[in-house]
Amino acid sequence: MSGLPPNAPPRFVTGSITKHILIMTGTSAIGLMAVFASELLSLVFLGMLRDVAILSAMGYASSILFFSTSVGIGLSIATTSIVAPAVGAGDMMKARRLSSSALIFALAFGLALAALLWPWLSSLLTLMGARGHAHDLALSYLQIIMPTLPLTSIGMCSMAILRSVGDPARAMNVTLAGAGVSVACEPFCIFMLKLGMDGSALAVVCARFAFAGVGLIGAIGIHRMYERPKLAQLKIDLLPFARVAVPAVATNVATPIANAFTTGAVAGFGDAAMAAWAVVGRVTPVAFGAVFCLTGAVGPILGQNLGARAYGRVRGTLTSALQTNALFSLIAWLALASLAPAIANLFGLKDQAADLVVFYCSFVAPLFFFLGMLFIANAAFNTLGHAHYATLLNWGRASLGTIPLVLIGGHVAGAHGVFLASAAGGIIFGVLAVYLAYRTLPVNDSAVDTV
Repeated sequence: MSGLPPNAPPRFVTGSITKHILIMTGTSAIGLMAVFASELLSLVFLGMLRDVAILSAMGYASSILFFSTSVGIGLSIATTSIVAPAVGAGDMMKARRLSSSALIFALAFGLALAALLWPWLSSLLTLMGARGHAHDLALSYLQIIMPTLPLTSIGMCSMAILRSVGDPARAMNVTLAGAGVSVACEPFCIFMLKLGMDGSALAVVCARFAFAGVGLIGAIGIHRMYERPKLAQLKIDLLPFARVAVPAVATNVATPIANAFTTGAVAGFGDAAMAAWAVVGRVTPVAFGAVFCLTGAVGPILGQNLGARAYGRVRGTLTSALQTNALFSLIAWLALASLAPAIANLFGLKDQAADLVVFYCSFVAPLFFFLGMLFIANAAFNTLGHAHYATLLNWGRASLGTIPLVLIGGHVAGAHGVFLASAAGGIIFGVLAVYLAYRTLPVNDSAVDTV
């Protein structure tokens, strides 16, 4: 699919909703899957060093990076929520102004977050159970990457702008650029420069520069979605942006915080369990990448139709997204279950670590379907002006749906129980989220679904 010319009319307010979802998801999936695959390949390269402490360290470091990335996702959700409706309403002057403000807010937030996290990295790793060599490796890795958080925020918001104007192809190119640079740099930095895990971190830094650069070229250079910022206008735009960004960020950080708690629980069962946790943490996004992309695709389509007051299409978008989630989740589970032994062998895992990977792929992975339901509902809440529902539900899953279950699971069934409990809480919260999403949809009897 080719990119749209600048100032093209809203793409998602006419035509097949399912087709729009599949195109948006497909183009996004190519880019995002490339990112996830590059991260998985990074772990494969590090696994070649045959040091279980390195894989364990990646498990700890990934939990903290997951938190910072989730903040960037929250900012991109806020960007979509204010830009897409303006595009859908045909007000491109307003859309450009809001895009400019969103990019500036993303840069400022990324700088603030990096400064806030930096002095606490060692303490956070210790809190999650990292000790000795694994702790030192994870700390060095994070200290190299952390200053690039603003680049991640800018890249994600640029992608949100591109999707909001209906140009998923260029949004795909943003992630492809980051993934391509990472894959090219990883083996050079790890093996040729003999930097090991620090080399992997340097490759991530290079990838993030490419990620942000290509995103800005698409949003600003191609679509002209930028104007010279004025302080007075930034003050006006801050409120609508923050109205979504604050709960969206709060919503998205709930998952990595729950993941950090679970990581600490897994750490109690040794480096072998942590190595398995690190592997499934990289394998799961690859397998369920289409589901992640689906949730990102829903927001712009909902936003444009909301701005155009096509309320029947808003409902049709939510329904079609949930149906697509079921199909994608089933395919991913079948693939993981059949490839589980090969995955464990790929990373050189044996005994307990290999057994945990096979268990996860066979019995825990299918529960991701319910997380997909929750993520899709969150996209609807954020776009439709009910972001507080997404916050409450995500934190409900992260607390009541995680902590007691993980504690009980670990006590009853050890590491296997922790792995299973980490996903079980998503069942009730996923179902509840979808129920509430339909209850909050705007209603217009004259609107007609076009699925």
